[in-house]
Amino acid sequence: MFKRIASALAGAVVVLATATTPASAAAIARPVDLGTLPGGSTSEGLRVNYHGTVFGTAYDPAFNVHGARWDAAGRVSDLRPADGYTAVEAAALNEAGVAVGNSTNHVLTGRATVWDASGVPVLLPLSDEFPHHPYSAATALNEHGMVAGFVYGAPGPDTVVRWDTGRGTVTELGFGRAVAINEAGAVISRNTYWDPAGHVVEPAEGGSLYDLDDAGTVVGESGGHAAKWDSAGHLTVLDTTWASSTAMAITADGTIFGEVTDKDHQTRVARWDRTGIVTVLPTPGDVPSRFTGASRTGVALGQTDTGTSFTWDTAGRVSVLPPLAENAICFAEGLTDWAVTGSCDVPGSNFHAVLWKLGEPTGSRAP
Repeated sequence: MFKRIASALAGAVVVLATATTPASAAAIARPVDLGTLPGGSTSEGLRVNYHGTVFGTAYDPAFNVHGARWDAAGRVSDLRPADGYTAVEAAALNEAGVAVGNSTNHVLTGRATVWDASGVPVLLPLSDEFPHHPYSAATALNEHGMVAGFVYGAPGPDTVVRWDTGRGTVTELGFGRAVAINEAGAVISRNTYWDPAGHVVEPAEGGSLYDLDDAGTVVGESGGHAAKWDSAGHLTVLDTTWASSTAMAITADGTIFGEVTDKDHQTRVARWDRTGIVTVLPTPGDVPSRFTGASRTGVALGQTDTGTSFTWDTAGRVSVLPPLAENAICFAEGLTDWAVTGSCDVPGSNFHAVLWKLGEPTGSRAP
């Protein structure tokens, strides 16, 4: 176990104000309707990779929720729950097209499940350590086939686990629920950080953890302000100028995204560069916004409280994601540099999974 390390309150930042008429990127075309499973009526896209594969959920004809995976040509595959279960919760997708989620019967009983290219569901093993939790849930996946999640249902508390699907192993790490895993296998829950060897790294001053990069830098909030911790647990407070703030994602180059909130409780999406300078990302009319996600190279996704979704390119230029049809309601969920997936209501029908194209698939993982 790593020794607790005193905080380094190096939080000097410069705040760049938003403009009332922000610079805009090129207009984005209406999304592509990805459709549903044969005989089904509803679907949603949740994750998209750089090859153009989309992972989400869709109803089968009997109104059971299944996993759904669309290839780059828009062809859908039915990812059924494992035998003995009736529904699927989608969690994560990697560049190989491997999907992870949960086979469930209802909210209290489920098992972490992986679907490879064949689409056959495989239950991830339960840990044989005491107290023998009977259920599990997957929450995150890396490119090496390691899955982070948790086991639950026993008299003891929920416990974070890491599955290595290549080796067929499951490792219990400690109490909590995993929220992210990096390529080395380091895992975070909302308040604990485990290094690749499974040792606890104590985040100085504590706080809430949201994301980590491949170098082991963790981002979140400490004392009500956006913060980051290095792989040894040293703390850097990113912001003290706003009433409150939270760092929620970190990209491959160390850019950090999150939210800042003013004294009037108005929240906006913000970006911190590697030097700690914060930029509040603009929206048309300077309306409040919420952070949804970021690509590995710094394209960001957010939305207003009224449901309008935006992307910001790496230069901070904003683009509105248009609905599938006039006055339709849409929800954007996941993105890469070239695409955003989500769902839109279809006139005369239900919600369908959609794909907004920002460019063309790169066919490889972002650097």
